[in-house]
Amino acid sequence: MCIGQGRAYEAACVLKFDFNISPIIDKTIVVSVYTEEQLKRHWSSFDIDYTRLVFKTDKDIPLPNVWTENHWYKQQAIKLYLLDTVDSDQFLIQDCDLACIKPFTAFVDNNPLFRVEGLWNEYQQIYSGAVYNLIGMDRIIPSSFVTEIMPYNKADWIDCCNLIQDRFKESWLDAIPNLRAFDKIKWFSEYELLGIFKTNKDQNWSVTKDDHPIINSWADFDQADWTNIPTIKFKARPLKFMSELEAHQIINTF
Repeated sequence: MCIGQGRAYEAACVLKFDFNISPIIDKTIVVSVYTEEQLKRHWSSFDIDYTRLVFKTDKDIPLPNVWTENHWYKQQAIKLYLLDTVDSDQFLIQDCDLACIKPFTAFVDNNPLFRVEGLWNEYQQIYSGAVYNLIGMDRIIPSSFVTEIMPYNKADWIDCCNLIQDRFKESWLDAIPNLRAFDKIKWFSEYELLGIFKTNKDQNWSVTKDDHPIINSWADFDQADWTNIPTIKFKARPLKFMSELEAHQIINTF
């Protein structure tokens, strides 16, 4: 979980609802611009269980300079770097702006259950085009994997890395920025790379659709019917860049 500037209270909400995720998460690696001490000060009123948290700052992740000049690309490289280096068979990449307010089974029979959404904006086509240029695979289901949460098996990630290595004779760290300059278009998505690769590789996966109400005010939040909505996204004010008090309001609501 990467936590950027001003997102500490959103992350507190996410962590408070991780009990809804199965299999049980045994360790969460938090990578942030904030230090462990700073985050713990932000989270002092949330009764967060620190026993399964490992804290790192973004400076602890040794990335080539080309990945660190733009935060959009940097946070994606951090997640993929951890897939490379953490000794685990299964991972759940989880952004700090999506909380599971209902039970979510991330793996079914050890196979990932992807949360997906419909194709509705031009960036989704840009992302899939970049993935095709990287691994030669097209989107095979009419859905986007950019839903802020991604279960993944280590073995599949190794196979994806090997494919990139075979095609470009260099690792993903070098091959991706060599495809195209990291510009303001924000053309790369780690979630699309992982999802498109796995769904092309084999049939050992399943999907569930994620739909959300549009929240532009606290009135929208209060009036939304959350009965059949499994997650809440903190994508815009008042939920994005929330305060400590607002975070407690969301936790108490659900």
